[in-house]
Amino acid sequence: MVDSNSVQNNKPATLQKKQGPIRWNAIIPFVIIMALIYGYFFFFFDSHMKKAIEWTGYKALGTELNIAHFKTSFLQGKVELTGLEITHAVQPQFNSIELSSIRFGVNWGALLRLKFVIDEIAVEGVQFMSKRSHPGKVAPPEPADDGKPSFAQQLSDKATNKLEKDNQSNVLSDVSIFLKTGKWDEQIKNLESQLASKKMLEEMNSKWTSKKTEWDAKVKMLPTSAELNGFKNRFESIKSKDFKTPQELDTSVKQFNALIKDVDSRNKQIQEIKIQLDADLKGLDQDYKSIDAQIKKDIDTLKTKFKIPKIDAASFAKSLFMSYLTPIMSKLDHYKNLAEKYLPPKYARKISGKKEDIAATEPETIQPHPRADGTTYEFPIPNGFPLFWIKKISLSSTSNKNADYGDFKGLIENITSNQRQINKTTTLDIAGSFKKMSISGVKINAELNNLKEEPQVNFGFNVGAFPITNMELLKSSDGEISIPQTTAAFQSAGQTIGFKNYDLKMKTDFSHVTFKTSATDPTVAEVLSKTLQAINQFNVEATATGELKDLKMDIRSSLGGDLQKAFENLLKEKIAEANEKLQLAVNTELDKLKRQLTGQTDAIKNQATGEVAKVQKQIDDQKKQVDERINLAKKDFEKQAQKGIQDAGQKALDDLKKKFGL
Repeated sequence: MVDSNSVQNNKPATLQKKQGPIRWNAIIPFVIIMALIYGYFFFFFDSHMKKAIEWTGYKALGTELNIAHFKTSFLQGKVELTGLEITHAVQPQFNSIELSSIRFGVNWGALLRLKFVIDEIAVEGVQFMSKRSHPGKVAPPEPADDGKPSFAQQLSDKATNKLEKDNQSNVLSDVSIFLKTGKWDEQIKNLESQLASKKMLEEMNSKWTSKKTEWDAKVKMLPTSAELNGFKNRFESIKSKDFKTPQELDTSVKQFNALIKDVDSRNKQIQEIKIQLDADLKGLDQDYKSIDAQIKKDIDTLKTKFKIPKIDAASFAKSLFMSYLTPIMSKLDHYKNLAEKYLPPKYARKISGKKEDIAATEPETIQPHPRADGTTYEFPIPNGFPLFWIKKISLSSTSNKNADYGDFKGLIENITSNQRQINKTTTLDIAGSFKKMSISGVKINAELNNLKEEPQVNFGFNVGAFPITNMELLKSSDGEISIPQTTAAFQSAGQTIGFKNYDLKMKTDFSHVTFKTSATDPTVAEVLSKTLQAINQFNVEATATGELKDLKMDIRSSLGGDLQKAFENLLKEKIAEANEKLQLAVNTELDKLKRQLTGQTDAIKNQATGEVAKVQKQIDDQKKQVDERINLAKKDFEKQAQKGIQDAGQKALDDLKKKFGL
């Protein structure tokens, strides 16, 4: 019987297959993974990137962004976009901008160092306000920020004060009402409840009546004539000459010093009262200035209430052209909000003017002490690249029979994350025209200089000529002023330093102007017609300076000056008469209170100032006499001492002569 275990042990051992030079178990998975990656990039990557760019553009800009084709070449490092369209926010059936093609290649040498460097981006076929095949999608406006006015509204408020803003479109209405009535007798009879200055005067009277009582008490605290005579008697009783011994001189000096101490004590009290008086007199001057300012404000308010027109060039310019500038300011508002949203926090806070409140956002975090300002030293790598650098963007567009892309060329250079490393500023320079739209002489230039301690931006935008149709300058129930058609030239320039202080200037020259006017009042209609028919060109200038959160804006126009002259000739006498009556009525209402206030304050000035000055002079004279008497006493004692020494010496000499029989 054969043992089964021995049979199993006698089986030949299994031989392992010898490993060949090719490791198929590693190569096959690697090839599969690479094939999948290649397949994704070949079949899906371009379409996914196209959708990602469109989605990101819509979220960032708030309007639909479309790309016809997106093509990449991974091996060559090239990217090409064609048919990029951005929907216009106000007119979604048009594009705000359309780019026919965008091409660029990535620098592989920089990419291997984890740096993104593009030598050149070519942009061709640029169009503005091109027709879309279908209306684009526009995102709904974001909710208002706790009722905070928009940037455009803030600029409008800066350009017009409250009185002008409330009646911004009522220039024609005010003139019409003024011509129809011109009677204020009934309106100005009851001014008492309309004058804030009257209440202020009553409060001032009460205040300075109390002050007068206080100063009456303080004047009584001044040294009396009896006290001053006492100082004089003490002074005259002190011995000041013919001293026989040093003890007599010492006694007189002590008496003089005691008198001076008492005089200085009273003098110090007078000085304190004088300082208080000077402070009250300064406060009195400020109160008078406040009253004058309030009276002027009351008169301006009443002029507005009684429809007395404000005939000056600045008022006409602000009323006529604020609506013309509002769309421009709204665009500034839009791009400002985009900048605040997508710029790095450091620069976004500078634009918004907000300060980071770490304690409010992270109340539980223990904050270290702030570090002292130091000096940053940068050591650029020779022939190195910044993290991000687009060396050049070339823009070109040429019109053809099929489409008017516009004829222009442009160049944007050195968009980078670190200007100091390449020692170059970011510049933009574009020039061209759009013949189909009758727009010529377009020039755009800008420079971002981050090489200095504070970043500085200079920019300019000019248009040599462009048409404007149906431009409404002023529209109200009493009439309107509009320009059916005109040709304009636009110039603008600006600068910002540190994204804190801004200096913006805009100027528009209008030529070949024809006006369309109407007014319910025949006289106003005639003045408008005659004045504006003679004008075929004018300009509008606007400036804005200061911090972005508090820009000071001003608007000027030669058209405002022309209208001012025309209406002044018509209304000069009536306006002067109305202003005179109004001023007289206000003065009559306030004169009694003003006289009462003047009486109180004059009493303080005359009585307190006179008494303080009188006592001060007497004290100063008394102190001066004491000082002079002390000096005389010392000199007299010195002379007597010298004479005594001389007499004693002479006597000793005579005794010596007698002793020797001389």
